[in-house]
Amino acid sequence: MFRNTSIKINMMLVLGLFMALLLVAVALGWNGMRVSGNAFETLYSLTTRQVLPLKEVAASVSNSHYWMERARRIESEDGALADIRQALDQAETALSQADERYALFAGEAGQVGTAQALGQVLERHHALMRQNARNLLPLSSGGSDEPVSQAELEALLAQGGQLLREFTDAAQAHIAQLQTQEVRRQHWAQLAVLVLMIAGLLISVVAWQVMRRRVLRPLGEAGQLLDRVAQGDLTSRVDVRDGNEIGLLMAGLRKMQENLSRMVLQVRRGVEEISHGSKEIALGNTDLSSRTEQQAASLQETAASMEQLASTVQQNADNARQADHLAAGSMDVARRGGQAVSEVIATMTEISSSSAKIAEIVSVIDGIAFQTNILALNAAVEASRAGDQGKGFSVVASEVRTLAQRSAQAAKEIKQLIDDSVNKVNAGSDQVGRAGDTMREIMESVQRVADIMGEISSASQEQSLGIDQINRAVAQMDQVTQQNAALVEQAAAAAGSLEEQASSLAHAVAEFKVSASGAARTQAGAALASARLNGATSRPRPAAPSKPAVAAAAGPRKAARPAATPRLEPGTAPRRPTRTASEDDWESF
Repeated sequence: MFRNTSIKINMMLVLGLFMALLLVAVALGWNGMRVSGNAFETLYSLTTRQVLPLKEVAASVSNSHYWMERARRIESEDGALADIRQALDQAETALSQADERYALFAGEAGQVGTAQALGQVLERHHALMRQNARNLLPLSSGGSDEPVSQAELEALLAQGGQLLREFTDAAQAHIAQLQTQEVRRQHWAQLAVLVLMIAGLLISVVAWQVMRRRVLRPLGEAGQLLDRVAQGDLTSRVDVRDGNEIGLLMAGLRKMQENLSRMVLQVRRGVEEISHGSKEIALGNTDLSSRTEQQAASLQETAASMEQLASTVQQNADNARQADHLAAGSMDVARRGGQAVSEVIATMTEISSSSAKIAEIVSVIDGIAFQTNILALNAAVEASRAGDQGKGFSVVASEVRTLAQRSAQAAKEIKQLIDDSVNKVNAGSDQVGRAGDTMREIMESVQRVADIMGEISSASQEQSLGIDQINRAVAQMDQVTQQNAALVEQAAAAAGSLEEQASSLAHAVAEFKVSASGAARTQAGAALASARLNGATSRPRPAAPSKPAVAAAAGPRKAARPAATPRLEPGTAPRRPTRTASEDDWESF
């Protein structure tokens, strides 16, 4: 039943059963506490709120009779009125206490049955007792002489006692019934606890058996399997019997063992291939070392050529920078000439404006002279009409007319001169404007020359920077080539170390035990890899024919410039350079 059920579900089932038992126990306990609480409340109500108040009522009634009898004895002995009143006050206090305790009892029991009858008895009893108290006092002090039936008072006492006994007996019977029910309830509660305890023990035993058979035993087998794997034995058989988590664990262990077996077989095959490949790596490293030396010589010659080119470009950049400075100076001079021409144009414009204003003023003067001439002519005509009396005035008018004519003539001459000046100023303004246009064209030309020189200077600077970067790159390539030479030697040493490590790995892998079929596959794969590597070794290397060509190309360079074989300086650690296309070709070699 539990074979294919997951451990999670089994544990949840066991936990659910325990939770159900816990809920049943809690429910039974809660119900028992509730019933016991109700019974205790009922018992407390009967004893403390009903029976005890009734006993206190009986005691108060008895106390009131005691004080009443004492007052009667004092009265019969002709005692003091104050003593009588004191005894009656005590009796009244006892009756009030009886009323208070009865009110507490009635509030709990209700005004029905015995409580109602007892209330009526107490009410009548108190009335008779108070009448007795009034009868004991003199009439002058508020007393009374109404007779009181002692037989009725005793009957009331007897009836009250009977009611009190009946209620007390009924309360005792109810208390006994509550006790019996509580004992029976405790018996059933103990029986339920015993049943729940037995059920919990049975569930625990069943859960332990299931856990031991379905969890602990398979986990022990898994631990033994792991111990055998740790000792190198990969031939153990792993059985998967269940479909739960333990079954998944065993299936995972079986898969792990199979994968380990497969991995060990692959490692064995890889060790054989590594052993043969390390020999090929050693041969390739030797060839790569000679090529690296040739490459270093070529890079040194390239570095020398790049240094000469960098010097030439730097000189060109300096000349372009000087030409740029001269063009900037010419641009400044042309700019100042343009500003001077602009100022001359502004001055000529102001002169032309002033001449125009003077011409206007002269025109006004000419008009005034003309008006004066006409007025003088009119004055001369009027003076000739006046005869001898107007001769003096006629002479003055004639002189005024002469002055007006001379003024008009002078104004005309001034106007002609001013017009001539205005024309010359306009002609000068036109010439200055053309000169300004010419200066602007010169400024634009100089600006273009300055821009071109700036571009030439910038381009030369960029060329210088570019050649400098190329020079640094070539120097770095030279350094990298030297480092490659050292790395080739280290690679040769690493190939030998790799062969030794492959042998050590073969001995380490031999510690693992695998199945016979896997070992046969391993031997077949190793034979195939050996044959493939032997075939590759017998074939000519594709890079070998290129060695004479490289040597021939490097021969003239060595004749033109002897270059020593690059070597790393002592203490210089080889670093891994940035990979380029040519380096990829070397590594693929």
